[in-house]
Amino acid sequence: MHPKHALLGAILAITGTAHADNLLVNGSFESPSIAGYNYIFYPSGSNAITGWTATGAGETQNTRTEFLPAADGFQWVDLTGNIGYDKGLISDAVATEIGSTYRLSFFLGDYAPFGSSTVSVKFNNGPATLFTNVYQSGTMDWEQKSFDWIADATSVRISFTGVANGALSNNLGIGLDGVGFEKVMVAVPEPETYALMLAGLGLVGAMARRRRA
Repeated sequence: MHPKHALLGAILAITGTAHADNLLVNGSFESPSIAGYNYIFYPSGSNAITGWTATGAGETQNTRTEFLPAADGFQWVDLTGNIGYDKGLISDAVATEIGSTYRLSFFLGDYAPFGSSTVSVKFNNGPATLFTNVYQSGTMDWEQKSFDWIADATSVRISFTGVANGALSNNLGIGLDGVGFEKVMVAVPEPETYALMLAGLGLVGAMARRRRA
């Protein structure tokens, strides 16, 4: 490849949109399979759900039942466990590039008799962002949420916790499923970096002109 084309390709790679691939492991909680069970409880600190650690006060529940269908696949996590708030999951660490934009998406569910649900989401030890699914219809009501995060660290762990929120949350069924985390925009270079790239292009152009002469 001509050096000039290579440098142009590098600039486009730095400033372009990233290809979307899920960086999280087991975002639909299909591993381990609990086929044959309606649900299994995991105590705080458990790593039984591949790629995740159970957190909070009490147990997190992995659910698999036709009566309460998953949003993605066959299994989903109930962040209330048997009953209660302040239980959840935190992902294994994912490598990130400071300044790049990442998109978190997930399905938040609630169950007809219990009503609306609210989940708290954190990136590392950053501030909590609350997401609410106001119950609409159906036995299991799933709603997809998304949030863009500009990386401020070289790795991230993402936590989900079922929380109280008045009438907008219940303590019997806060569903989580289909969690995705994707790079959607790479870091934008500082003006000084652009200047260096342009200088490099000028140098490559001068060398090409000399060869033609």
